[in-house]
Amino acid sequence: MNDEDAVGALKRLGLSTYEARVFVALQKLGTGSASEVADIADVPRSQVYGAAEDLEGRGLVDVEQSNPTRYRPVDVEEARERLYRQLRSESDAAFDYLESVREEYGATEESESIWTVRGDANVVSRAAELVESAEQRVVYGTDDTAQLEPAVRDALAAAVDAGVDVTVVSETEGVLEVARDLGARAVAVDPQPTPDMGAERVVMVDDSAVLLSVASDDGTESAFWSRDTGFAAMLSSLLGEFVADVAGEQ
Repeated sequence: MNDEDAVGALKRLGLSTYEARVFVALQKLGTGSASEVADIADVPRSQVYGAAEDLEGRGLVDVEQSNPTRYRPVDVEEARERLYRQLRSESDAAFDYLESVREEYGATEESESIWTVRGDANVVSRAAELVESAEQRVVYGTDDTAQLEPAVRDALAAAVDAGVDVTVVSETEGVLEVARDLGARAVAVDPQPTPDMGAERVVMVDDSAVLLSVASDDGTESAFWSRDTGFAAMLSSLLGEFVADVAGEQ
């Protein structure tokens, strides 16, 4: 990382460009006047005063009443905590507002929607979130242990601990071993009768939510999911019958 990288990071934490450059310069100087800061900060001296005043308001800079005025930055750890607190406060306020206006103008009728998720991390996050929302039952199907990412394993284990009926379905013994280790019911599937449709993973929650993922052309994972819809209920019913039939044969 260099100065510009640090400036960019500080901007993402809420500082303006001039504030970030002045703060980096002051960390290098220890203490300094406006002219000294301007010499190394790539900030016009006339702008240093305003930026330093704003930094003082944020609690990141102390000002010495001398002639010329001198500035001293707070300790790096203190600055880190102050910026984190400010960022958390701003984000909490923003998301509290978003929660308060969520669906303010949305339709009140149930929507028969099927949603798509693209990208490995996003699919994993959605799958884990669905499992975490379970109150009664989870069916999780995959033939690849790589599809049991840490977030998914944690969600499955938490569901088991919460008393949810968790079933993992697979034709792969490694997947079934992980399921048993998590305390879930492991159901082996014979690969022969089932045609390969390219599915990566299947998630069913409480007979009301489903997720089905496939491998995209570029190798990344994509998925569609639905909750509280006729489609989700139908697919959940079919999956439940399939699991019951397979489990009954074992």
